[in-house]
Amino acid sequence: MKRVIAMLSLVALLACCCLTVTAAGEEINNVCDTALLLSDEEWTALETQAEQISQQYQCAVYFITVDDYTDYGDGSIYETAKEIYLYNDLGWGEAKDGVLLLLSMADRDYTLIAYGYGNTAFTDYGKDYLTEQFLDDFADNDWAGGCQDYLNTCASMLKSARSGHPLDVGSRIKTWHLVCISLLLGFVLAAVLCGLWCAACKKKTTVKSEAAAYLAPGGMNINLRDDCYSHTTQTRTKIETSSGGSGGTTVDSDGFSGKSGKF
Repeated sequence: MKRVIAMLSLVALLACCCLTVTAAGEEINNVCDTALLLSDEEWTALETQAEQISQQYQCAVYFITVDDYTDYGDGSIYETAKEIYLYNDLGWGEAKDGVLLLLSMADRDYTLIAYGYGNTAFTDYGKDYLTEQFLDDFADNDWAGGCQDYLNTCASMLKSARSGHPLDVGSRIKTWHLVCISLLLGFVLAAVLCGLWCAACKKKTTVKSEAAAYLAPGGMNINLRDDCYSHTTQTRTKIETSSGGSGGTTVDSDGFSGKSGKF
């Protein structure tokens, strides 16, 4: 029932963005699945997780799905997401800190916007990283998995930001799955190197000091032998390095930052 109420409030909001739908004391849920992509069980689990993340880091995390964002205005999906955020008074606390991911199913559009502290925790570089975590799931129509990856990554990035290290150019984020992947790759690489080393030991060769040592028996009769060093040829390839970006967050005149694309 809670899910139905949340869906109806968002539909009313989108139908008339010039009005604030949420009455005093009421709030739209953190996960609003108006496109009905999630089962009731999936929605309940994801809503609970989104609420816990928002409370723990005092920055609201939202996930919203709609059938077609163009039904609700002439602007871009980015502008539509901003209208949802502003007119429904979303965000945490007086500063309205938050991040919102909006999916539009008609043409498979998405936008990721941030506001207030969300701009600090989710830098331009951070948004690129965040979208990489869920776009592959949505491309496979794994809606619950994509939302789960979105929430998990938001939690990791907010934790890092609250500790004074928001994910940005030149920084790293430590998440359990990245650590596991790194350890696994390390073990695989170590095993490969050990195998190569063992193979090299079994077939050890030495460099001969004279050219005649490399001739097959009976292949050539050398009467006069005078080995002279001529030259060594070296081939060098220049490795291009990127200069890197300056990092930070690009914020528009309304105080939002965002990233949009297809899934």
